[in-house]
Amino acid sequence: MNSRLLVAFLCLAAVSTGCVIHDDDCCYEEPIYPGDVTFRWTFDGFRCSDDPDIKGVNITIPGESLANGGRYPCQANGFDGIVLRRFAPGIYSFNLEAVSYDNEVLYEASGTFTVNGDVTVDIDLTPAGLPPSYAYVSWLFPGNITCGQAGVATVDARVDGGSWATFDCARGQNGNSIQSPHLDPGSHYLELAARDSQGRTLYTHGGQLTTTYGAPTSYTATLRSSSAGALISWKFQDTVNSNVLLGCGAAGVTRVEAIIDGGNKATFDCSAGSNGGSVSSPTLQPGTHDLQLLAFNSAGRPWYFFSRQFSVSAGSDTNLEASMWPVGGTAIKWELRSGGSAQNCAQAGITSVAINFRDVFTGERVYGIAGDSHGCNDAPVVYEFLKPGRYEVEMYARSSTGAEYFSVDNAVITDVVAHSFPSASSALLVTMIR
Repeated sequence: MNSRLLVAFLCLAAVSTGCVIHDDDCCYEEPIYPGDVTFRWTFDGFRCSDDPDIKGVNITIPGESLANGGRYPCQANGFDGIVLRRFAPGIYSFNLEAVSYDNEVLYEASGTFTVNGDVTVDIDLTPAGLPPSYAYVSWLFPGNITCGQAGVATVDARVDGGSWATFDCARGQNGNSIQSPHLDPGSHYLELAARDSQGRTLYTHGGQLTTTYGAPTSYTATLRSSSAGALISWKFQDTVNSNVLLGCGAAGVTRVEAIIDGGNKATFDCSAGSNGGSVSSPTLQPGTHDLQLLAFNSAGRPWYFFSRQFSVSAGSDTNLEASMWPVGGTAIKWELRSGGSAQNCAQAGITSVAINFRDVFTGERVYGIAGDSHGCNDAPVVYEFLKPGRYEVEMYARSSTGAEYFSVDNAVITDVVAHSFPSASSALLVTMIR
């Protein structure tokens, strides 16, 4: 008998201590032992008691004859699993199927284990027909603040560009987690978008998570701010030379109101945004936004105005210095005529009128093509935030029967003077003719 066969024979004969054959034809005394195999199972993360449809678990180990044909109860004496006795040393494969009372396969898993003494196999069975891995996902915000402190109501999540799912923010914090879809074992790309109660995205996350077969993994995502804002400061154009910019005192301004995207007004002391100071806008989504600034003197009279669009980028603030222009006012009233006869609004069948001011030098209209709409019976209308200049007043109305009424071209001209505000009693009369 050659030396290698002799070594193999001696190893097989050594039942209690055993030895392992190595490629260098040398036998080292590395003990190997028989042992018991303990299976501890869960089902998509749940216990037997969480799914009453589970009757039991069927175990198949190729080459092994198991008691009761490998059919075991899901739980025995409060233990979710089974202990199988006296396995010889070696590597074994297995297949588990959790079945219903109708013997329908509900969950399944497979794998291998190595016996060298007693061994425990912790295995999570996943729903039959679905990929066999998944992850528990939780999230953190910068500074470890809470959902409430971050202003976040919900978190949207998706994996590998799949469909978005929406979760209450608290479900991923304070020891809580959400479960990912079932996935093939390996690396996957996770995206999170944290939103406020109005659906605006405040924080985002993108990263790789890795799942493994037979056991869920855990992944904690740190979201970064995707929201942005504007740092707004202001100066005031001189009423004589617009190239000269004034501070609050010289301009006679005491407070400034800011309106973004037509939302609620925020009021600031004028000094807050002047002389190197700035005020912060609310949190904004990246993109383009509308800003209006209204400045008032100590008597509460509109004194300056500013309007423009600005853009913000994710995770950063935009610095915006507003050069506010002085404003003046005018007052308008109107009459309706058809065939030379005066009509009231009811007789004409008119409910609303559109007012506009066209700059006589540039031809630009203050209120675009549509004009500024008012109820037909609202006259007189007082305007207080017009740029100084000379304007033709244009008006248009359409009756319920489709009849159109127009102001006469160049019939009414108004001169708007900075910080001058005619009252309703001195309103200019505009005649609208059918």
